[in-house]
Amino acid sequence: MIQKMRGDGMPGATKLVGGQGLEECDWDRIRDEIAHRGTSGKVEIRPLTHGPLSDRSETHKHNPHNVLVAGLEPVGDHEFEAALRLHNDQEFQLDHMGVHVQGMIVLEAARQMYLAVCERYYPSEGEIHLFDKMETTFRNFLYPLETRLRSAVTAGTSDLGRPVFDVRTEFRQAGLHIAEVRTVGTALSAQSLERKEHRGAERALRHALKNAPAPDPAR
Repeated sequence: MIQKMRGDGMPGATKLVGGQGLEECDWDRIRDEIAHRGTSGKVEIRPLTHGPLSDRSETHKHNPHNVLVAGLEPVGDHEFEAALRLHNDQEFQLDHMGVHVQGMIVLEAARQMYLAVCERYYPSEGEIHLFDKMETTFRNFLYPLETRLRSAVTAGTSDLGRPVFDVRTEFRQAGLHIAEVRTVGTALSAQSLERKEHRGAERALRHALKNAPAPDPAR
């Protein structure tokens, strides 16, 4: 954008609409360039606003650059809405070819939306969410523009008496239905999850050792 202003310029009235990845420092550079060229009266700036990011306890992400859910709020009976927030240094953006946003962003955003909604609005003391299923349908390309996430939650109880959540998250951009992700998960106590993980790790290790080639005595 700055190169364009320094080159051909922007004839007539111009509207600049923010996309994903633009930070306030980027807008400051753009505003400085506009002021330097004396065209402030001809340019309307509309930065993309996301609302507050969901925190680490809700998204299970340590690096804020990797948090994709912002402005989460209830919008109906067991329905919630948020904005997709995509940072340039987000982990899935660092190695991707193409103009569109890769599909893994959709999956990760749906995962974070599930966790953020359940952690905030369906809290269970000392329990951790374990995913049982993720089903995804893509309908249109996702681009680095304003995107809304809307989740509908069905909460129930498993045969073992554990909380179960079925969350359907819809992605919309520019009036189009981009994708839908259905995530089903169970809330387990931290102790139950730890035992489950340890049993799985032991089983995997036994299998790996059993199928490993025998050592060569000649070496």
